[in-house]
Amino acid sequence: MHISARKQFYTLLMGLLTITGLTACGDNKQNNSMGDNSAPPPMPVDFETVKTESVPVVSNLTGRTVAVRTAEVRPQVSGVILRRLFKEGTTVQEGQQLYQIDPAMYEAQLASAKANLAQAQAQENSARMRYNRYSQLITTNAISKQDYDDAEANYNSAKAGSLAAASAVKTAEINLAYTKVYAPITGVISRSNITEGALVTTGQLQALATIQQLDPMYLDLGQSVNDHIFLKKNIKNGTFNPNTEDNQVKVFLENGEAYEHKAKLEFSEVTVDESTGMVNVRAIVPNPDQILLPGMYVRAEINEGSQQNATVIPQIAVMRQTNGTSIIYTISPENTVQQHVITITSEFDNKYVVKSDVKAGDRVITSNLQKIGPQSPVTPLETKTDTTQSNTDLK
Repeated sequence: MHISARKQFYTLLMGLLTITGLTACGDNKQNNSMGDNSAPPPMPVDFETVKTESVPVVSNLTGRTVAVRTAEVRPQVSGVILRRLFKEGTTVQEGQQLYQIDPAMYEAQLASAKANLAQAQAQENSARMRYNRYSQLITTNAISKQDYDDAEANYNSAKAGSLAAASAVKTAEINLAYTKVYAPITGVISRSNITEGALVTTGQLQALATIQQLDPMYLDLGQSVNDHIFLKKNIKNGTFNPNTEDNQVKVFLENGEAYEHKAKLEFSEVTVDESTGMVNVRAIVPNPDQILLPGMYVRAEINEGSQQNATVIPQIAVMRQTNGTSIIYTISPENTVQQHVITITSEFDNKYVVKSDVKAGDRVITSNLQKIGPQSPVTPLETKTDTTQSNTDLK
């Protein structure tokens, strides 16, 4: 009886445990079923209302600085350099003497040319007097016609000899003057490539020094052919109003610092650089303090004009996909998410000018972009105007 009672006790205990387990499983299934059927609440999102406005058309170009005038100083006569008469790296004035070439040989050549001129002039004077006498005698037939013709020919030859001798004197004077090497332009002179005692020759390849005018400076900027055509086409059809101001170019140094002076557009090349595929755009900028030096890398923002009725959205609303496209989300009248593929044409003040089916009055979403998708329900919040941050690319 004792063993039978114990078996009954264990049997009753196992039954109670089984019932408890089944009840717990049923509760879990019921809870899971209720969780699966409940929908998530709408995601709260910030938005901005799309507007159309007049926006500046800005081209961001890069390039190099170029001196407006560059002159390589070269000798025009051969000889030995006696003196260098300038300080390297300083500003020299046009007409300032830079070098002195040994003039001794050229002084001798000038003296010889002057002597030859005096001799030629004496011969011309003698031939002229003979010709004048024969001109009187021929009228009375006191001399033959042949003698008269010979006198006239000798006189003309003597005059030609005088002219040639005078030309030789002029050449000798020029060569002597070339022994003094002058600055052809005003500008900053480089280091001297030649020292005193060096022999220089006419037409040598190596320049004695180089002078560059640094105020103002040219900016040679590269613009892509597509951008060049796009601007020309839109200006022609009236989409863009061209900028007619003189100083329409902002200049930025290589470290990103803005240059204090604005530049003026000069012209665009009529040919495309085959090596880069770019159109060269030249601007000119004041450089009174010589901060800009030839060959410096610069960035320029060119205000090309303005675009009327442009569709503008905040940059923070744009998401860039891995396939290269850009998308934005807008809020439908039913407060669901709609996706739009956009084309960005330009940017300014943390905004993008875009082409898409988005129109003025649409509500573009600016927050929680990674937590929503097309047709997701959202709760619109008040418009936010802080667009200082941008979204990362979608993975």
